[in-house]
Amino acid sequence: MQYWQIASGSFGRDYTEDFLKFGMAFVGGEDQRRMMKEVQCGDRVILKKGKYVMAVGVVEARDGKCQGDKGDGEKQWLSEEFDGWDLSAYCFIAWREIKPRYHAPELTIATIQRVRQPHLIEWAKGCLASLPVRERADEPPQPDQVDDDDILKHLIKQGLRVGAAEELTIAFKRIRLLAQYYYDKGDEWVDVREHETRTFLIIPLLLALGWAEQQIKIELPVSKKRRVDIACFRAGPFTKKREDVVMLIETKGFSQGLDDAVKQAKLYAKHFRNCQLMVATNGYCYKTFERDTKGDYSRPSAYLNLLHPRNQYTRDPEVGGCLKALELLLPSSRMQNGRRQAPAQQ
Repeated sequence: MQYWQIASGSFGRDYTEDFLKFGMAFVGGEDQRRMMKEVQCGDRVILKKGKYVMAVGVVEARDGKCQGDKGDGEKQWLSEEFDGWDLSAYCFIAWREIKPRYHAPELTIATIQRVRQPHLIEWAKGCLASLPVRERADEPPQPDQVDDDDILKHLIKQGLRVGAAEELTIAFKRIRLLAQYYYDKGDEWVDVREHETRTFLIIPLLLALGWAEQQIKIELPVSKKRRVDIACFRAGPFTKKREDVVMLIETKGFSQGLDDAVKQAKLYAKHFRNCQLMVATNGYCYKTFERDTKGDYSRPSAYLNLLHPRNQYTRDPEVGGCLKALELLLPSSRMQNGRRQAPAQQ
């Protein structure tokens, strides 16, 4: 029996709730995937975020196996639904959640690694003996992939000009080719910064969806020190009227998660009372947030992975898939919804 530490994400990515919800742990990267293959039934796992322990658990078997990889031909969602990161090596774990979180400075920065510190092992044993197993949800079914013809048919019904369909098809192809090129560079992802994703992936999609250049403002000032990455206006941006802003987009580099982008965008959105849609994207994965009646963006409304457009967001079946996300990004949707004033926020 071995003790392991497994990280619940990295900068801008927090998978703690997904680990606990599905009773699993999953990792990506060649070295980490090899290490996951060493995990066996009955092993103990410490789930960490930074230097804090989020949960402890015991590796268990389900349907005759306790760990695997997408190479086994299953759980494709692990390689698509986490802001594009491939987290395809997994194991099943009966988790005991730690509240409040336990500070353990002896933890290392490794994603997955054996734990050998006697003090930490004894502490984990005590937690396993005293804490209840967290109830888990069933794994989500793999949603269907949506082809471009179905996407275009749906968007035309929602207001996309029929004449723009061909342009959008070409834009999809170009964006995917470049995104796949970036994706295949692996360890060089960090070099594809948000200026590249914004210029070569995001703006081309907005233009193909029907936004005009004069409706888009790059790095719109919110305060002396803060700027919104992309603001979309009902009229041209040079009116300088904040009430004409109908959509805000926070962009990140190709290697970054969207958690921090969401937090930033929510802060910026408080300054735009008629903005009904906030978007966080790394250039090929998009999370959209519609403003609710209280003026908040409390939960995602839709998710789009342009490389793998699906009809549903696997991690949360109540969140819409690619059709809903693209519909919300249409200028015709924003022109209609942008006139609904949400409660002003200070």
